[in-house]
Amino acid sequence: MSLTESQKKVLERLNNQVQDLSDQIKKKDEELEKKEQKIGELQKRIVEENKAKEELKAKIEQVSRTLEEKVKEINKLENKIQEIEHKNKDLQNKIKTLEEINEKQTQEIRAKETLLQKAQETISDREMKIKELQTQINHSEEREKRTRSVFEKDLKYKIFYILKDSGSRSFEELSKTLGITLIQLKTYVSELKSHGLIEIKGENIEVAKDYK
Repeated sequence: MSLTESQKKVLERLNNQVQDLSDQIKKKDEELEKKEQKIGELQKRIVEENKAKEELKAKIEQVSRTLEEKVKEINKLENKIQEIEHKNKDLQNKIKTLEEINEKQTQEIRAKETLLQKAQETISDREMKIKELQTQINHSEEREKRTRSVFEKDLKYKIFYILKDSGSRSFEELSKTLGITLIQLKTYVSELKSHGLIEIKGENIEVAKDYK
């Protein structure tokens, strides 16, 4: 049985609505993928920073072991000083040199410990920032969903969201999509334009730059 002209228009409008919804879903999927990619990059950076922290910790432990060996060597030299007095002067010079090395190494270890602490604080700050940003994103998305669900019930604002999702549309195309006359459409468009929500470029309509 062939469809009437009215039924064909209804079917065409429904097909357009289905396509619009499919486009919206695709866009949301792309946005979600980008956010997941961003989270993955941040997690990768955290892993790399943790690795650097572990490497620094290993170096500090190695320096500590070296320092212990130096201390043992100093003790042996002090015992030898007691046994061989005539070598006291030379041994004292060696001890002084070793003490300077020891002090230098101690300062280096303290500096590395400070860097390690700062790195740990930086990681903690970044983790907190990630959580805060994700919370803000979630809240913004939820507010957008609630606002959109309310405004899309108004045909005027439905025009805005269609343009926001699909880009530029001609008057004729948008009129067919919404199933309204060009006169009705132009009335809505004029009001949206007066609020700075959309722009008219020739025969096409698109959302204002601030809302793209």
